[in-house]
Amino acid sequence: MRTNASRVALLAVAGSFAFLVAVWIAIPWTSGDTPFVLDGSNAFLTCLSNHVYSACGYTGHLNFWGLMTSVGDWPLFQHVPDLIAIGLGADGHAARTRILELLSVAGIVVSVVLAWFVLFRAGQRAWFWAFMVVVFSSPFVWYARTTAGEALATGLLVCLVAATVLPAHPVLVGLAAVGAVWTKETSYPFVAALGLLGLVLARRRTGKPIRAHVIGGTVGFAAGIVAASLFNVVRYGKVISPNFWESDLHTPGLARKLEYSVAVLVSPSGGMFVFWPAACILVLAACAVGLLWRKRPDVDARPALVILAVIVVLTFGFASWWTPFGWSAIGPRLALPWGLPLVLLALLAYGDNLRELVLGALVPGWRLLLVFAVVLAFALPNIGTMWRPNATGRFFSQQNPPCDAPWRGGVAKWNHCQHQQMWFDRPMPLYGLHGIRTAGGAATTLVVALGLLGSLLLLRDRLSLEAQGVRQGRRGRTPARPEVRSAGLQTDPAR
Repeated sequence: MRTNASRVALLAVAGSFAFLVAVWIAIPWTSGDTPFVLDGSNAFLTCLSNHVYSACGYTGHLNFWGLMTSVGDWPLFQHVPDLIAIGLGADGHAARTRILELLSVAGIVVSVVLAWFVLFRAGQRAWFWAFMVVVFSSPFVWYARTTAGEALATGLLVCLVAATVLPAHPVLVGLAAVGAVWTKETSYPFVAALGLLGLVLARRRTGKPIRAHVIGGTVGFAAGIVAASLFNVVRYGKVISPNFWESDLHTPGLARKLEYSVAVLVSPSGGMFVFWPAACILVLAACAVGLLWRKRPDVDARPALVILAVIVVLTFGFASWWTPFGWSAIGPRLALPWGLPLVLLALLAYGDNLRELVLGALVPGWRLLLVFAVVLAFALPNIGTMWRPNATGRFFSQQNPPCDAPWRGGVAKWNHCQHQQMWFDRPMPLYGLHGIRTAGGAATTLVVALGLLGSLLLLRDRLSLEAQGVRQGRRGRTPARPEVRSAGLQTDPAR
């Protein structure tokens, strides 16, 4: 009976994910700054054709759109595929935006495939279903059908984690490091931390040396930084983006930065715990196990410390930017690419130690249903936005007049307005719910619910089997009978 139920749950998960992928591909959406990215690629090619290799179009001051150069200030990971598309003959924005949208889909599909492969190889296959719970409840239900770069960036960061924890061939580790570095100029220290942590976990699991992989990753890391720096030279005439030093693009004062740090986590209109609680709770639970059980011989607290340090510094970094969430989009857009790679690392580091804790949340059945209901409820705004993307635009029009960018309306005015939006205006998720009322929204809600429920059932059953095997193994252990030897001769037990 359990086998049949598991097969039904497996079909529900596979069918739900296939449905989402089909919708993502069939209904693309051009969002955010994508037209500027494409224009920036065109401007970059114009610079090269005119043999202008430094500060091409650079003005030194922010224009109406917050840019200092016609090439724009977006990272390489979207420009590179766009430039390749142009080289292969893609003509016009329509074809190129379609490619970027398909890359978003590929970013999430690759993340799921790699998570399954890595967790299977690491002997943590049960935790793949927890990973799927995180995916089904994530803002990527919406973002994967858009041209926004967060889904692609997620795929590149998961590739880095997968390449290091397996570990893959050193050349592949280096290539993964290049892609991860290109996701954002501010990502360099975090890419290095996650890559090294992945290699350390691989060495702990396999017992094999990782020196060649560290060298390969370092070479790729350096090559990625050099390429990004040369790109900066062309558009800014500087190795480091001048946006780092532009006061209008940063949050003033320590108090405001600390407030925005809290907002990145729990703001009702942009906090990670509001828009993606499954990922946040799973990672924190894993880290808590690592720290609270650190005296146990099978628990190493160092991965938890690295993961928490990455989260804290990332959070403060987002809070220091003029728009901590990357707004004009739903939820904590800037933080999203780090969710799945951190979840994967946390599961690999502490899967065995999390087993009893998670089983306690899923057994008996009423607890599983409660977890299912809560996770689905928080996922509904993401599902609704998938079908009515413009509904969240009403959130930004609540202020009258709407918040104006700090380089246009002043830093103090901007931060006062943003403070009101992130804490006191009608919460953004409520606008996302409008799409649930559509036929597509209702159907997607049902499909995602089936995927979530199936994932939770498979997670509970697989963890229960593992726990049963562990208990049987403990009961089966009996102390070996001591042997008494003297001068190489075994004594006669009858004496």
